[in-house]
Amino acid sequence: MIYFTESDIDRLIEDDVPAGDMTTILLGLSGKKGSITLTARNEMIACCTEEAERLYKKVGLDVRYVVPSGTSLQPGDTLIEAIGDASAIHLIWRTGGAMIEFASGIAGRTRELVRSVQAENPSASVAGTRKHPPFVKKMALKALLVGGGVPHRTGLSDTILIFREHLLFTGGYAELPGVVKSVRQKQKERKIVVEAHSIEEALVVVNSGADAIQLDKIPLDRFSEYAGQCRAINPNICVIAAGSVNGTNAGAYAKAGADVLVTSWMYYAQPADIKAEIVPITDS
Repeated sequence: MIYFTESDIDRLIEDDVPAGDMTTILLGLSGKKGSITLTARNEMIACCTEEAERLYKKVGLDVRYVVPSGTSLQPGDTLIEAIGDASAIHLIWRTGGAMIEFASGIAGRTRELVRSVQAENPSASVAGTRKHPPFVKKMALKALLVGGGVPHRTGLSDTILIFREHLLFTGGYAELPGVVKSVRQKQKERKIVVEAHSIEEALVVVNSGADAIQLDKIPLDRFSEYAGQCRAINPNICVIAAGSVNGTNAGAYAKAGADVLVTSWMYYAQPADIKAEIVPITDS
């Protein structure tokens, strides 16, 4: 699972409270006790509740209940309950809730996508690109995993993915076999993926010795043909569908022969809708 450092948690708080909460200070809420409860307003897949719990505890709240990420919730189900100082509750109220809403929206859309893909091809996987909104990598990746997807690449450091734009500087597709051979000699344990935009490029990629071919923006009515021709040359080639893959066509691409569906569609899901109820606690 994705690890959030203590500094990650601190930055989330500091971003919303750079110099104290002016309203609660002026109202004198410090020292008064209250509770906060977050509940689902719609069906959702809970995500980042663990990080919300850490936010709550960071400001001194006592968390009495929290559901784990990945939990399927119905309207009215509780995500998290905590009690403590009223000023702390108001300090963390929006930050914790917004994080859960954002991440849960992505998790829910990812699960929707995974189900549509696996209904057509149980062995196919859904991979999220690194084209998530800036500064939310960890939340986006955690939500992707919670929803049943996998990272396509978490960044430039973890994969070998050769684009046409790389090949502009190495002699183009005509020189690809030599490029693949050179890369494999330098990095023997990693798989080599090469992108293609036409059947001509695709056949060069398969014959180059690459481990996987990423077919970019290939129309659905031609994708099956391209995949079939690639596998006729190398039955073990991994065929990836990328570009314009979304909830309306992912299942069809999986049925047409894609082993992996690469998309950023899940990252732009509508956030889940949660209700926050804050109640004063009077000592009896």
